[in-house]
Amino acid sequence: MGIFDRMKGEIEARDAQEGMSPADLLDLSDELRSLIARIIREQELSAKDAAEHIGGSVDSTRQMLDALVEKGYLEREQRKDDWFYSTRFARKRGRDIPVGIWSALGIRIPEEDEE
Repeated sequence: MGIFDRMKGEIEARDAQEGMSPADLLDLSDELRSLIARIIREQELSAKDAAEHIGGSVDSTRQMLDALVEKGYLEREQRKDDWFYSTRFARKRGRDIPVGIWSALGIRIPEEDEE
């Protein structure tokens, strides 16, 4: 099994999402993490440059990058005669604290007149 088959399999196994979080990067294979790190450093990368980075053909690399676009990890834009890819980061989700969290934790909050 070649690098493209492994990377393609990994991409297909992932669920579509609204962007990528830093934690998602840690969950990627070394090859995909290296490619996405390069895109982050360069801010964008052409399909041709991505193919050179991973040592594959432009067509197969473009298919792999397009799969990452479909999964929500990357965005793409066509310019002149090539596609350019940039990372798409997810918005930070707000955290809602449940109303009864302190009682659930067994912590008593003193009343004002107890102080």
